[in-house]
Amino acid sequence: MTDSFDVTPEDSVTLTQILTRIDSSNVTLSATPGAGETQIADYLTAWLQHRGIETHRIETVSGRPSIVGVIRGSGGGKSLMLNGHIDTVSLTSYEREPLSGHIGEKDGSPVIFGRGALDMKSGLAAELAALAATKARKTPLRGDVIFAAVSDEEDASQGTRDLVAAGWRADGAVIPEPTNRVLITAHKGFVWVEVDILGTAAHGSDPASGVDAILQAGWFLTALEEYQRRLPVDEMIGPASLHCGLIHGGEEPSSYPAKCTVTIEFRTVPVQSDESILSDLKHILATIAHARPTFRFNEPRLTLSRPSYKLPVEHSLVQQTAAIARDVYGSSPSIESMAIWCDAALLAAAGTPTIVIGPAGQGLHAKEEWVDVQSIRETEEIFIRLISEFCS
Repeated sequence: MTDSFDVTPEDSVTLTQILTRIDSSNVTLSATPGAGETQIADYLTAWLQHRGIETHRIETVSGRPSIVGVIRGSGGGKSLMLNGHIDTVSLTSYEREPLSGHIGEKDGSPVIFGRGALDMKSGLAAELAALAATKARKTPLRGDVIFAAVSDEEDASQGTRDLVAAGWRADGAVIPEPTNRVLITAHKGFVWVEVDILGTAAHGSDPASGVDAILQAGWFLTALEEYQRRLPVDEMIGPASLHCGLIHGGEEPSSYPAKCTVTIEFRTVPVQSDESILSDLKHILATIAHARPTFRFNEPRLTLSRPSYKLPVEHSLVQQTAAIARDVYGSSPSIESMAIWCDAALLAAAGTPTIVIGPAGQGLHAKEEWVDVQSIRETEEIFIRLISEFCS
């Protein structure tokens, strides 16, 4: 292993630089295939094994490994999972030197630059540093500490789905997404549904025989717009939403289109379910068909679903972390929901209460990405204290 990928460092800032220099761009996410997670998984394995930490590799899909490190407790304590994704988005959209990991300056403060430095190599580094501190303790904790470095969060969450399927659970979990020092306890889910509106193919000169599926879809789109206004609102997360992300129909201008397919994305709140959304769409379609005899459709089909996530603010993990963060930051962190989806929902659905808190910076998925150095150290300190208190 080269000096750049040295496994001896244990401070979160140096580790952020090392991890940023390892290309772990997602293989399936972007038009330009990435390097994948194998090299960073190998580094993390070597780092864990260098410290004698129990290590497991999960790789149900070739080339998409996730790594689990475990520090076993003496027994009788609560277990805490430190979960973080090891993939990044594409390097091609980065303006220059995406793998530099160099320290520069923004607004008078030191920052680390590079693709994934913020999202989320710095969070992973803070977890590793906390793990090293835990391993070095003279008195072992009673509860287990589980480090889960997962693949593919930026696309299909293969890593955390593999982790859950393999049976890994904990009494609590923390994910260091870059929250800019905000403590996140909730976020929306998302659901993709395809609906086929059916017409009758015919020559463009034969309107008596043809039924235009694209025009028929207009009635459905109008009904969706009305339905959108009635979507539920969650007091913490905010309003559910929908939009039509894709529409496809027809073969050529000179023919009546036999089918028009609309793909709808729902951003969901906890009261919604796959079943309730499909039921609502079926009702909308049936109502249109009753009023308009030429309107025909196929049953709506779910193509992807990810659950929403909400942990009560009163939960002990939330309050314990908020108290620790207040001491580290010097002021109480804001407790909020976030608009984006993350793996917290999958962990929570499997029975592991999860919070999200992490470093500050800018440039998520953008042409320049950077993370504030002080916020990395703060995140490390929060994790060290949380492990000590939660697993004692």
